Amino acid sequence: MRAQILFLSTLLCLQMACSSSTTEQREDKTTGGNGTGSPPAENPYGDVNNCPTFANGTVGIKAGGLDRTLEVELPANPNGAPVVFAWHWLGGNATQILDWMQMRSLADDGFIVIAPEASGTEIYEWDNYRVSDDNVDLQLLDKTLPCLFEQYAIDHTRVHTTGHSAGGLMTSFLTLQRADVFASTAPFSGGVDSWAYSAPSQPISSLVTWGGPSDTYGVYSFHDASLNLVSSLADDGSYPISCEHTLGHNWPPEAADMASQFFSAHQLGQPSDWMNGIPGTMPSFCSL
Repeated sequence: MRAQILFLSTLLCLQMACSSSTTEQREDKTTGGNGTGSPPAENPYGDVNNCPTFANGTVGIKAGGLDRTLEVELPANPNGAPVVFAWHWLGGNATQILDWMQMRSLADDGFIVIAPEASGTEIYEWDNYRVSDDNVDLQLLDKTLPCLFEQYAIDHTRVHTTGHSAGGLMTSFLTLQRADVFASTAPFSGGVDSWAYSAPSQPISSLVTWGGPSDTYGVYSFHDASLNLVSSLADDGSYPISCEHTLGHNWPPEAADMASQFFSAHQLGQPSDWMNGIPGTMPSFCSL
């Protein structure tokens, strides 16, 4: 296991070095918006083609030359609604993160909930390290968003993302690589290693939750990775909140409610009011 992780780390370093300019090259079409749910005149995510119909249940979508699937949970009124992407853990699936972490409940709070299924091409479920045009999961995200806007005129200033473990690492990766897309992020047992960190393109709000020093998988420390993500984001002018519980590599029972509260309070490109104080309705293990 140690040898496998060392090999992967070396590989990731090389890939990051080779492709660090991709985010700068990607045209920024998503900043701005009035936060009222009123759509802009044009699709802020670019052109749409071959879009599926988003309805409750399993939705197939072709992205990056692959046939992918999404599990979708719609609110009572999806038109102009905010959106949450939820990424599952290693060995898990999209239905499990919706059910076990109770992420379906975010639809009751008015969010369109999208849980991608891993492509099966990545050793740790998600392509959460390559900043390149052939990243299969960035391709999936970038295909899904314009199609969602086309069908529901989603509130593009209130798109958010979360996930646990491998999904938490993917969420952390998106915090860094899609700060121009996500209003806020909530990685659970995620984080980022110091060698893999790169400053987001603009300040972003992130609720970083993990299970303390015992939050490990094999030899990997999600504790160290989460601490590094929090400190690095703060140093770069973003708005991280630390939530360190004592359950190790598990999510706290309040996970869905924590995410919903945090997402509801944040808008793309806006400072976080939570920097002035965390609401009393959040768990006591959360701090600035």
